[in-house]
Amino acid sequence: MLDEAGIAVDDVLLAAGVSRDALSSPDCRMPLDAFRELWARAATHQPDIGMRMVERFPLGQMHVVAHLAMRSANVGEALDAVCRYMSAASGADVMQIKVAGGVVHLIYEHRYDGLANPWLAEHYFSMIVLFLARAVGKALPIAHLEFALPSQSTGEAYLERFGKLPVFETGRNCIEFDENVLSWPLQTHDVYLRQVLDRVVRTEYGLEKPSPDPTPAFLDMLRREIAKSFLRGITPTVETVCVKFGMSVRVLRERVAAEKTTFRQLLDDVRRNLASEHLSRGLSVNEAAYLLGFSEPSAFQHACKRWFDKSAGELRKHLLNASGIKPQEK
Repeated sequence: MLDEAGIAVDDVLLAAGVSRDALSSPDCRMPLDAFRELWARAATHQPDIGMRMVERFPLGQMHVVAHLAMRSANVGEALDAVCRYMSAASGADVMQIKVAGGVVHLIYEHRYDGLANPWLAEHYFSMIVLFLARAVGKALPIAHLEFALPSQSTGEAYLERFGKLPVFETGRNCIEFDENVLSWPLQTHDVYLRQVLDRVVRTEYGLEKPSPDPTPAFLDMLRREIAKSFLRGITPTVETVCVKFGMSVRVLRERVAAEKTTFRQLLDDVRRNLASEHLSRGLSVNEAAYLLGFSEPSAFQHACKRWFDKSAGELRKHLLNASGIKPQEK
């Protein structure tokens, strides 16, 4: 499509170390930064590419996980296969299905430290909606649809694809529909072929023991992102973390509040844990204070008193003695 539109692509492939010949394989691997750049260039030509890419799939050349899902007995089994084996297609993508109060919540998450890719959620949801509609012979009755990031196309494009106008910038990607849809039978069901494909996915992709719930808690993800910033010598702010998660400050604060905490409290928790780790490894009080973004060592001292009821020096000595390392004052 990019070639047809006269949009450059070879510079991206060259930088990613991916040849054009390799693109013909369903198992071609590509760095996520390069992958996102291809989507971004496609979107300049076709803003609804996230929803339309599925229409360009050559017949029979879907990923093996999609073939496996289509050979399932019903919608529930098909979605379970997608959630269970999503990592075979991409290690950064996670799909999870939850049922509560008679409503199914199909949640997609793109876990990557780089720039957010707003087209992937649209792409995966479009595949699910289109393929299941073909397999069961009728449209999936979506009750609610939301996307973590801003709208990428027109309302008409979303309405045409999903039969429902989405809510945007909610901090998550989710499709909701009635639980009874899970029992809808697939006309493409094939018991023998499904068994073969299931074995292929598990053995070829090393997924003999897939995790039933691979999605980490939202707060754990936030804590890891905050810790990574500190370890890079950067004091994180709610704004910088929002960029990493591809959401607005308002949405992030609302999601954190729903977990009965605040961003400031998460920052404090991470600082506390890192302070203990830094001092236990022999860093000086001044070094630890600098790495944790304190304006001066005295502020770090006050924090340690609050966290551990000890001065930073006392804590350092205690931790090093406990580990058998002789303290070396600097």
